[in-house]
Amino acid sequence: MAIVRLATLDDVDELVQMRWDFSAEDYGVSTVSSEEFHQICSEFLVKAIESGDWYIWVAEVEKNIVSHMYLQLIHKVPRPGETRDPYYGYVTNVYTRPAFRSQGIGTDIHMAMEKWSKENDIEFLILWPSSTSVQFYTRNGFARCEEAMEKHW
Repeated sequence: MAIVRLATLDDVDELVQMRWDFSAEDYGVSTVSSEEFHQICSEFLVKAIESGDWYIWVAEVEKNIVSHMYLQLIHKVPRPGETRDPYYGYVTNVYTRPAFRSQGIGTDIHMAMEKWSKENDIEFLILWPSSTSVQFYTRNGFARCEEAMEKHW
């Protein structure tokens, strides 16, 4: 059984390695060395965790992280009459090691993130799923919307 918890600074090295593995699985060999990536990604994760705007849920099996899900809080511009700092959440960098997929671990992490989001008055969660993850997110209550727009350059 997996233990789901928020990541801490002690998890940074393992999270960096998982990001490397995730990218290698989806995109193949990197043009950046693993040492260079480790430095860049570690700096990002330390700043993110310390900022209070990023939260990373991890699932551990036998004290090893096997899955993670990142949430970035996006501050909304306040409106007259709002008494709280309004946020929505951007879900990203969701990854489960191949040997631990289809065991409900991703759903466990999502449920913990959703519970935390509701308790902390996060207005809604958004994400951009890969084609292979749409079914997972649909099972976990996400629905396609036509409201968002994006621009690429």
